[in-house]
Amino acid sequence: MKKVKAVPLDEKDKAILTCLINDPRISVADIARELNVQRDTVLYRIKRLEQRGVVTKYHTIVDPQALGLSMFVLLLIKLTPVSGEEVQSFVQKLVAHKNVTHVSRLIGIYDYAAQVAAEDVFVLDSVIVDIKGMQPGIIANIDISNVIDGLKTDDFSGLL
Repeated sequence: MKKVKAVPLDEKDKAILTCLINDPRISVADIARELNVQRDTVLYRIKRLEQRGVVTKYHTIVDPQALGLSMFVLLLIKLTPVSGEEVQSFVQKLVAHKNVTHVSRLIGIYDYAAQVAAEDVFVLDSVIVDIKGMQPGIIANIDISNVIDGLKTDDFSGLL
């Protein structure tokens, strides 16, 4: 994770962020009405939040089961001692895999966590074989945990 300097936010910025978190499709005009501020002020502040790296992306969260992806697992990956270039190459391949929905670098026993969505156990097995074959010899160990239910996907609104 790259180190980013904290951006000071005033109450208007926090209120705008809260509106965007609650409904990323909300219009600038609706935010202005809700907060009782000028539309141009809201637009300026949203652009400033984007430029300062506070807002990095607007996206939709999809329920994998609604797409027929009934297998949702967490892979904990331990790498062998290799060069930084080899690690970066592996991570780029992992991130690019269509069934991998999230990748995190870790501190502790494991080096990376990857969330994987698959239609069934056979596709899941194929994905794991793909991941193991991405760069032979780089993976020391993979532990797999089946995700039964996603209990929280945080939007950081509680931290504003």
